[in-house]
Amino acid sequence: MPAKYLLKGGTVATCVQGRAAPHVYKADVLVEGNTIARIAQDIVPGPGVELVDCEDRWITPGFVDTHRHVFMTVLRANHCDYLLSEYFIKMSWTVQGSLTPAEVRIGTLAGCLDALHNGVTTVLDHFHFHAAHTRAHADAALGAVRESGARVVWAPARQSAPTQLFPSMHFARDAETARWHRETLRELAGEDGGRLRPDGRVTLALAYDRVAMGTMAEHQEFLAFARALPVALVTAHIVQGAGILQWRDGGLLAPDVVFSHCNVLAERAAAPDDEMWKALKESGAAIAATPQDELGMAHGNPVALDALRRGVKCGLGVDATSINSGDLFTQMRFALQWARGHDHERIRLNKEKPPFHNKDNCADVFRLATLGGAEALGLAHLIGTVEVGKRADLLVLDANSVNLGGAADPVAGVVFHASSEDIEWVFVDGEVLKRNRTLVREWAPIAKELKKRADDIRERWPNDKLEETWKKWYETNGAPVF
Repeated sequence: MPAKYLLKGGTVATCVQGRAAPHVYKADVLVEGNTIARIAQDIVPGPGVELVDCEDRWITPGFVDTHRHVFMTVLRANHCDYLLSEYFIKMSWTVQGSLTPAEVRIGTLAGCLDALHNGVTTVLDHFHFHAAHTRAHADAALGAVRESGARVVWAPARQSAPTQLFPSMHFARDAETARWHRETLRELAGEDGGRLRPDGRVTLALAYDRVAMGTMAEHQEFLAFARALPVALVTAHIVQGAGILQWRDGGLLAPDVVFSHCNVLAERAAAPDDEMWKALKESGAAIAATPQDELGMAHGNPVALDALRRGVKCGLGVDATSINSGDLFTQMRFALQWARGHDHERIRLNKEKPPFHNKDNCADVFRLATLGGAEALGLAHLIGTVEVGKRADLLVLDANSVNLGGAADPVAGVVFHASSEDIEWVFVDGEVLKRNRTLVREWAPIAKELKKRADDIRERWPNDKLEETWKKWYETNGAPVF
């Protein structure tokens, strides 16, 4: 019999499509199986219903992460001072291709549990296939995703690891890799139409960062193949450059496209008819903004709130968990305070009249982290809000905690004051994955293996070896530009 839960006496805080401000109100929430069955005051629990006391608690949607490299949790805190250019030489084109299936597996499992602990119930996992240079690597990552219980849009990447860096880069195994990638995608999509768990909690997508290389005909063919399988969506990195226009001109843009970063748009934000912004809006493509590392790694300036104002679909993401923490609280704060600070600076430099209020507010980034993310992933009909008929991806936060006690506004409290310790319950698809502030899955053995695997990688790739490689590249080629 499906589990039933009654979240009793709480305050619901949720965005709703078509409504400008979040809806905040007192109500009980009844969960039956994987679905929100009823929302009302004074619901009487029936037989077999577990009562969850939500008095002095906030009930919100689970957070939706639109761009994360989950396996990189096995390298946590390794890359916090890196530039993006440095990261490619000291991680993507060296360490990443050497990881073992066991290292990929534990990084992915730990990364999913990290997300759940922080209230992130849905993740678009941009899984670098060159961290999966054999089918065993791919199976290890997918097995961990399935095992975790998180809702994951799993997007393996059509790319291969470099076989040589000096004197120039070579990808000698790319043709062979392309064959098994294609076969793997076809096989996975054929199992159940791209549903990678029987309950549909894990779905197949595609990461495709190749449009700047090769011929457009090659890209058109491969994306047509993937979409026909079908994959749930296609994601790609766009940092600077003309990538958006290349996708547009090749006829590749569509509502199923999610571009991470898009910092090239920051300097075009003031132009109302800019062709890049127009291409995204007219096609229905989405942006996944990761403001914390975009600012720190020299991607460029974040564009999340510009996207919101222009009506371009947008969500937030953590990106690399070797750099950033696994929560979206941090990303909400970075996105909002960056936008405010940038606006204040513009006003001062232009000697404009000081504003009466901030242009951007807590409700904006709360939307980005919930409903906005669901819209970006094409999942707003299932998740992203607390509404009857939606999947029961829910958080319960303790409004009397040390962090939140005394706060009257749940939206402001979540955005500026909450952390993982305030999240008492996490539901995904109606399943309890965090109860009484503790993950249901035992963490200690995972932490033990995670440390061992991380230490093994650091032993193989000491900092001085990586620094020497980066120095050689930088002196020979300059910094990579993206």
